[in-house]
Amino acid sequence: MSFPDIALLHALKGVKYDVLRTRVIALSDRYRSEAVTEARPALQDDLDCLAYAVVRMPATFRALHAALLATRRQVDADVRTHLDLGGGTGAAALAAATVWPGVTTEIVEREPAAVRLGRQLAAGNYTWSVADLRQWTPQRNVDLITIGYVLNELTSEARRKLVSTAARTATTVVIVEPGTPGGHRRTLEARDLLIGHGLTIAAPCPHQLACPLDWCHFAVRLPRTELHRVLKDGTRNFEDEKFTYVVATRAPVHPTAGRVVARPVRPKGRVILDLCTASGVRERIVVPRSADGYRAARDLGWGDAVADQSS
Repeated sequence: MSFPDIALLHALKGVKYDVLRTRVIALSDRYRSEAVTEARPALQDDLDCLAYAVVRMPATFRALHAALLATRRQVDADVRTHLDLGGGTGAAALAAATVWPGVTTEIVEREPAAVRLGRQLAAGNYTWSVADLRQWTPQRNVDLITIGYVLNELTSEARRKLVSTAARTATTVVIVEPGTPGGHRRTLEARDLLIGHGLTIAAPCPHQLACPLDWCHFAVRLPRTELHRVLKDGTRNFEDEKFTYVVATRAPVHPTAGRVVARPVRPKGRVILDLCTASGVRERIVVPRSADGYRAARDLGWGDAVADQSS
């Protein structure tokens, strides 16, 4: 399962690129300024949804996929049922199907235009519900709930209600937000709520303590299609999507000694790593070539977990 490029190209047939480009610019501005709100949702009609699918959905898919991979590595539980809240055009459903083939996903989305396009793009074990998350109530318990790039669209009261409901409904909750200082703050608020409901933090934090970072975020690199470059006036054939996330669960968690919270630096003969550690502090370590752990340190990337040597 991968991103549905062919299905997207089919959905774009007959759409004038200059019209689409205008929507892409407006949509990018709304996301960049975090101007998306309950009263002004990001996706309001079919053209908005197509613009999103071209320039935002691939990045959202990659960020959610990274968070779900971390979930699979850190949480000792099988995922068979998945509920995606505010699922847009189906990025989280596609990501979950990549990580857990055969998972059954229900997608809840309030914009009918996003649901229509999502049904065109996604082929799998998916069902769709059109509902406003402010009034949404769960019908059954599930293994996994994802809430991706949604909290920034809700008021603080609506965020608390949604996260608390998710904590009572799922074994594991995964929340992904833009990798901005505001996204980090919203994720920390959700983290506190999840802990308060008795869930254990599995990733990215290697502890349950207060966050030692002013701004915790990660990045995934994704290739740009030619259409993506044209619509965004881009020159590079890739872009980096910054995101922040939290995974909380009632299932057993595989412990880690820490997580790499910045891009590693590799000057000649050593590796420099910034870690969030299991003791709840940020620590910079320098691993020289002569050290036993040099090869393992050299292979670590931004966002990777550091193995717990005691386990």
